[in-house]
Amino acid sequence: MHLIVDKDIFGLTFNGVMAEEPSTALATPPTPIEQTADIFKLNNDCLDCIFERLQDLRSEVAFAKVCQRFQWICLNRWRSSHAYDQLDMEKWRELLPNYEDLCYFIRQMRPFIKLMTVSSCLCTLLRDLDEMQIYVLPNVTSFYYDPEDMDCYPSDRSIYKMAKMMPNLLRLRLTTPIQGRYLSNFRHLQELHLYEDQHKAYELQQEYLDEICSQLPNLKVLDIRMYDVISKLRLNNCVDYLQNLSILKLNLATFKSVLPDVLKLPALKQLVVLLDTEWSIPPLASVDTFDHKIREVREFYEIMERKAPDIVGFAVDGYYMPLEPGWDADLPIWSHRKLQRLAICSWTHAVDFLERYTCMINLQMLCLRNWTYLCDDMLVKFIESCPHLHHLDVSYCRELTPNFLHRALKILKQRESTKPCSGFTIVRPLLLYYVLCGFEDYVDSKELKTSSDYKNYIMFMDEFPVSSERGLSFVDRGYQFDFE
Repeated sequence: MHLIVDKDIFGLTFNGVMAEEPSTALATPPTPIEQTADIFKLNNDCLDCIFERLQDLRSEVAFAKVCQRFQWICLNRWRSSHAYDQLDMEKWRELLPNYEDLCYFIRQMRPFIKLMTVSSCLCTLLRDLDEMQIYVLPNVTSFYYDPEDMDCYPSDRSIYKMAKMMPNLLRLRLTTPIQGRYLSNFRHLQELHLYEDQHKAYELQQEYLDEICSQLPNLKVLDIRMYDVISKLRLNNCVDYLQNLSILKLNLATFKSVLPDVLKLPALKQLVVLLDTEWSIPPLASVDTFDHKIREVREFYEIMERKAPDIVGFAVDGYYMPLEPGWDADLPIWSHRKLQRLAICSWTHAVDFLERYTCMINLQMLCLRNWTYLCDDMLVKFIESCPHLHHLDVSYCRELTPNFLHRALKILKQRESTKPCSGFTIVRPLLLYYVLCGFEDYVDSKELKTSSDYKNYIMFMDEFPVSSERGLSFVDRGYQFDFE
């Protein structure tokens, strides 16, 4: 090992065994009997400074292997930096191409790893950890499996070994097809995500869904949606066990038979329904000209009726639920005016009806992604009427113009100037999501992201709002409700 430290800073050069005497030597010079290298006499603060000047993880691992004290210094730095809280085996192999170094590093970090993201075959990963003698990762709380090879499905044996290796797992996401055996072995699981917006060869088996619901009392988030088939799963035997569930995402076919019971769940805060891909074609209709858009809306209106006093947000995919103009004129939510989040996407009708939502003065998030006729004037009305508006998503709205930005900025600045000066209040800027909208090129060409004029008033965001699905709608092919 060769570890070189800048002489100008420390006055020494360390080559793993001995070091030159530092210019700022200790008051009592070492006796001939003392054979310990001078670097070992430095206090921990000095060793920290040396550690900071190491070039890469390989050098840090070599430094840590010298002795237990150096190992303690390095481990403390690795742990406090949180740079290695997430185990990404592929990335770590690149950082530490030497197998022994990789094994050493993983063994040292084993108690501090909290998150795992796996893009390779799960079976291969578990075998590699076995060879490294890593049998338990006690503090891993989140596991995300999204393999690049979509044919690499996790086997029952792999799930069984995972449950033993990660006994304290809280959040699990699997994007590949899975039967579900042994998922109930994750005794502390709080979130289970099995949805991916693509084809799956098969879905979770009913008997294992029943086990999950009955044996995991801490379950708070359950996503069992299937994207391109009618789900055969049923919750009839499960609902009574879901008393702590706060977020439920499922197919319409699964939801229909348990709608009243699901709406009575005491902890339910969010319900997401995915409309199924099959529909009924009238006998006299032509399959070539029949509108394939899905039109099952009875459950949507029933939720509105039953939960109106508790609804604080809802989202609709207007492409797959092409509601007729005037569909919301008599909704029971108007008398309560509690909406904080509203998302109506992929809308092709006129925008006039939107004005009625400006009465929702507590609105914090407005998503109007992929509207055909959305105009500046309507958005300005929301800026004027909703003082708490914090998220505005107008991605893919091509009719908008840069004039909206100038008008919105003027309103926000006037609102700021009229606020009382007494006391201290934090003013949140408007987060504007603008991907492929009518003023995207203007924002980029004028460099408005870094403009001092817009700073503290409008922040231009490249991504979609948190909790939003990808694509043209806030929620995939269906609807979502948020409850108080």
